[in-house]
Order: sequence, then structure tokens, then C-alpha cells
Amino acid sequence: MARIDFLQRKIGGYLRKEQLLKKEEYTQLEKPFLKKARKNFTVANLMFKISEQDEFKKLLALSSNFETYEWVIVVSYYSMYVSALSALARLGFKSKSHTATIIVLEHYYVHQQKNLEVKHIQQLTKAYTLSEDLINKLIQTKTKRETAQYDATPSISRENAVNALADTEEFITKIEETLS
Repeated sequence: MARIDFLQRKIGGYLRKEQLLKKEEYTQLEKPFLKKARKNFTVANLMFKISEQDEFKKLLALSSNFETYEWVIVVSYYSMYVSALSALARLGFKSKSHTATIIVLEHYYVHQQKNLEVKHIQQLTKAYTLSEDLINKLIQTKTKRETAQYDATPSISRENAVNALADTEEFITKIEETLS
């Protein structure tokens, strides 16, 4: 209960600071955000393929040792983030803060939906809840993105990029299932 109270206070603060906005018209952003998330995820996969496949490097006139795993992670995070914005839009929220987005996502899709009675869940056409594990993956990918983007000499490995892509696919798919 303490966590839920904390999240509610944080949401109230973000609303007062206008880092989080609530209007019915924002619900119209749900589908465009999901479409944008999938497009961004395609870009992340393309960057991974360019890093991995010599034929792409030749086609783009890149050196044979070119790789851009850090940008795979950056774009993967933004793909996850934009899909999270879609889930907020479903609720009528628009966020200007990455932290506010994560807090609203946790409150409404992890804690609040878990507090529904079974009969309420059954009344929904399709009721899915985001697992805390997926919220944690979003936070971890955000941290990796910050390291990749702002560290002057990031040691971003292929494994980090592969993990970011897998986590992003799982996250976006779960958001799509939740909103369908």
C-alpha cells in the first residue's frame, strides 16, 4: 500500500508541474504512438543488421568494422518509451517526463489492475496487466540508453544490443496486447 500511495503522490506532483497532462483528447494518441513504436523498433533492428552484416556495410559504403550497437540500445529504449506513451494515452495522459511515464505505467497497469476483482477483469474484453518485470526492463533499457548516449567511451557490446532488442520486442508486444 505504501508503494501505491507513493506513486499516487508522484503522479499528483507531475500533474501539478504539468510534466504529466490529462485530457480525454489524448486517448486519440494511443494508436499513433503504437505505430511509431513499431517503426522505431524496425529502425533499431536495421541498425543491428547493419552492424552485423557485411553486405549492408558495403551497400552503405561503411568500413567493415563499423558497428552501432549503442544506437541500437538508444532506439530500442525510445521504441519501448513510445509504446509506454501509447498505454498512457489509453488512460488520457500525455507525458513530458520519462520518469513520470514509468510511474504512471506502474501505477495503472501493475498495481491498479492487480487490485481489480476477478469479476471486473472478466468484464474487460481482453485484460492483461504489465508485469513488474517489463517495467524493470524499461527502466534498465533507459539506463543503458543513457550510458550509450552520454558516455564518451561507452563499452556497448553486441550482447547488450541483442538484449535490448529482445526486451523491446517483448515490451511493445505486451503493450499491444494490453491495449487490444
